[in-house]
Amino acid sequence: MIAFSSLWISRYYTEQYEAVVENIEYYQLETTVKEQFLSSHTYELISSLLLHEYWVDDIYQSINREPLTITSSSHHDDVLDLTLVGTSQSFLSWYNMVQQKIKYCHIQIISIDTKGDSIFFTCKVTPLVM
Repeated sequence: MIAFSSLWISRYYTEQYEAVVENIEYYQLETTVKEQFLSSHTYELISSLLLHEYWVDDIYQSINREPLTITSSSHHDDVLDLTLVGTSQSFLSWYNMVQQKIKYCHIQIISIDTKGDSIFFTCKVTPLVM
């Protein structure tokens, strides 16, 4: 009876040991695959596409952070045409922020007009191809 119990206990711990070894091997394999994927060109391409998918939303959200008002906007053929009203300081602050934080977009200033106390900034925003 004692021999049978010892055999059963030995088998139980052997199975537990093998399960732990299997989990460790799986974790190591998964970690290696993740590291290889994160350093691959495929990952860079997918990241680039995901960034480009939401670039218009990122631009609109960035405008909301500054005291600027959108008077007109249109989006066609991956070009966002914007006319913004605000101070030169708020426009330059927004422009610099986009250049620093939303690096996958390019802003081209088309015109700057003044009407009374208001300054109108017309610009085109396009995504950069990575």
